[in-house]
Amino acid sequence: MKTIIYYSSKCGHTKNYAESLSNRIVCDYLDYKKMKVKKMMEYDTIIFMSSLMNNKIRHVEKFLKLYKKIKDKNLIIVAVGMQPSTPDRRQSIITINLLDDYHIRLYELVGGFDANKLSWPLRKIMSLGLKAAAKKEPLIKQNMSQATSILTHPIEYNDINGIERIMETIHKLERESKIV
Repeated sequence: MKTIIYYSSKCGHTKNYAESLSNRIVCDYLDYKKMKVKKMMEYDTIIFMSSLMNNKIRHVEKFLKLYKKIKDKNLIIVAVGMQPSTPDRRQSIITINLLDDYHIRLYELVGGFDANKLSWPLRKIMSLGLKAAAKKEPLIKQNMSQATSILTHPIEYNDINGIERIMETIHKLERESKIV
């Protein structure tokens, strides 16, 4: 069974997960910009990995546009975000990304954040947002130095358990394909 991972990574965390997964299973991994149906047809399992922003999976629409042509493949979407998974959040991700209409497995991984890898305007917006939040929320104002540390200190997280769950699914799909 052949597997390919397509990833979109703004700060490098999703790419790190794609590399980590590709080191554990035999597969190829490419930047999402290289998604082409012709190439996808060579694989049995197609994984799309991308970061979350307000529960929106970045660039997922490009992947979903190809769904009709690849729907007979084993399809997996991996959403990488800062918050741990909860049933309500998962449902929000499904709803916001219009995944209800597709037969695609969805996994969430806790990622990291590095404001230094963002463009200057985004860093400025984050700084202004924290200041505005501190005016409204006494707890943020009280802990402002801790809150603003997110702008200067990267947060690194490696969700090994999440990677293991994805690997279990891929191995299960491999076993099932050998039975058929």
